[in-house]
Amino acid sequence: MSAAAARRADIIGVLCALAGGVLWGFSGSCAQLVFSHNAVSALWVVSVRIIIAACLLMILALALRGRAVLEPLCDVRSVLRIAAYAFMGIAFTQFTYLMTIDYSNAGTATMLEYIGPVLVVLVVCVRDRRRPMRRELIAVACVVAGVFFLATHGDPTQLVLTRQALTWGLLSAISMVFYSMLPEPLLARYDSMSVLAWGFALAAAVLAVSQHPWTVSVALDAASWIALVGGLSVLGTAVAFIVYLQGLKRIGPSRTSMLSSMEVLTATCLSVVWLGSPFTRMDFIGLLCIMATVFLLAKPQSGAEKRPVAPALKGAHAGRAHATGSMAPITVTSRR
Repeated sequence: MSAAAARRADIIGVLCALAGGVLWGFSGSCAQLVFSHNAVSALWVVSVRIIIAACLLMILALALRGRAVLEPLCDVRSVLRIAAYAFMGIAFTQFTYLMTIDYSNAGTATMLEYIGPVLVVLVVCVRDRRRPMRRELIAVACVVAGVFFLATHGDPTQLVLTRQALTWGLLSAISMVFYSMLPEPLLARYDSMSVLAWGFALAAAVLAVSQHPWTVSVALDAASWIALVGGLSVLGTAVAFIVYLQGLKRIGPSRTSMLSSMEVLTATCLSVVWLGSPFTRMDFIGLLCIMATVFLLAKPQSGAEKRPVAPALKGAHAGRAHATGSMAPITVTSRR
């Protein structure tokens, strides 16, 4: 590849990574708009979102992979792991994230979800029976400080966030552990798009059968329908995953993870400017603390630190749900 072509591919990769983060952040604000204007349940919104995204992702996977998209279904263990990924990873991540938005706002929900990468690091340390590296310990300290400032605004005697928002936010972070680690063996054998498409398809099938979202009577206005279908389902899920994977392909997991952290900034800015959510100096300090973990965990490892751990995954969240087929240092982004 010529220098000009390499530079062009690098620029495209950077733009794709940024676009993925911005779209995920935008999807969170769209969810907040739907919840604030309508009396709808998070489970119904999750069902609609996953069903629409599953259809689009499966069409894309078939177009790109053809019959090869069926490969993950040829092994019973792979099917069982895809099922676990669909329910404990995709559906659980989406549901807990949207519940956090329902009880707080998109910016706060996204910040709390970004605790997930640190939890993944701790689980990997236990699994691999190794001590956390110095930067991993610093990341843990940053997350603890960030949650403290978000939840209490610096006063340990009061809780600024509601208990429901904090509980669902922490569950959203925990869900990222399942989301990030369950597909790891699958990504070592199969194409990431095929794994993602079947995970969404299985989650969508179960939600469709169990929830029948099309039978629920909802009275959404035009703006809410646009936000739900266009912003949350199409742009914030299917398109976001597509451009994120393109970024991973061109510039690698570390840079993509850092650039896609634009999700937090986008969700926070849109929540404040577009939807009028309050944002204080203590919230800003909490945001900086949690954002610091992205750069700490995405930093390339030194020769002494290098170990195979888990694949870089986005989540999200929607969200978040993102994966690559390469082994890399932990660089997990949100769901969505």
